[in-house]
Amino acid sequence: QMNNTSILLLTLALLLGVVLSQTPPVWDAQFEQTFTERMKYGFITSTTTGTYYYDAINNYTRLDRANGEYDRYCGSVHLFTNTPCTHLVRDNKRFLIFPELKSCCFCCTSANGCGIVRRDWLTNATFVGYETVQGVKVEKWDKHGLQSNFYANTVGTNTPAYIDMVPNDYMEFNIASYKNKISDPSVFDLPDICKDQQQCPLLSICTVASQRQVHNN
Repeated sequence: QMNNTSILLLTLALLLGVVLSQTPPVWDAQFEQTFTERMKYGFITSTTTGTYYYDAINNYTRLDRANGEYDRYCGSVHLFTNTPCTHLVRDNKRFLIFPELKSCCFCCTSANGCGIVRRDWLTNATFVGYETVQGVKVEKWDKHGLQSNFYANTVGTNTPAYIDMVPNDYMEFNIASYKNKISDPSVFDLPDICKDQQQCPLLSICTVASQRQVHNN
C-alpha cells in the first residue's frame, strides 16, 4: 500500500513527465485573427482592438490597432493622438501607417530586428501549464526575455489565445476569429502615402530601433 510520500513522488513524476513531453508550438504559415489589447504604463491604462495578419510564406506582417496612441512605435510618431495605426512589414521593411491622418513613415528593417516574427519564435519556451480562455483549454508558455513573456495557444490546434508581455501589454486574441489563411492578400499592399518612404521622426522609437543590428544564427 502506497504511503503519502510515495503518492506525492508519483504525482510529481507524472507532472514532470507532462512538462517534458510538451513541444513548443509553431505558428501556421499564414493566419489572421482579431484581438483586444490592454496596455498599462504606470498609472496610465488603455484598451484597444485590432487585427493581426501573418504571412510567413511571403514574409509579410500587418498589425492594425484602432488606437495606436499607447503603442511604443506609433505613439512616438504622433504623440498623444488617439488615432488608428498600422504596422506593415514587407520587403524586410517596417512602415507605420496612420490612415485617418493620411500619414506614413518608414521605421526600420529586418536587419534591425523589425522583420516578421519567426514561426518557431517559441523555441526553448518553458511550458507553464493549462488554463481556460474564452471557454477553451489552452497551453501556457513562458518565453523569457528581460521579463516573462507568457503565450497561450489552444490545445491541439495551436490557435493563439493571448500574449502577455508582463507587466505592460496583454493581447488577447479572439479564438473564434482565427483563420489559417489570408482572406484578402491586398492587405499587404503598400499604400500610396508610403511610396516616398519618408523616414519616421528623429525623436521616435524608430531612430533607436534603426541603430540595432540583429544577427540570426
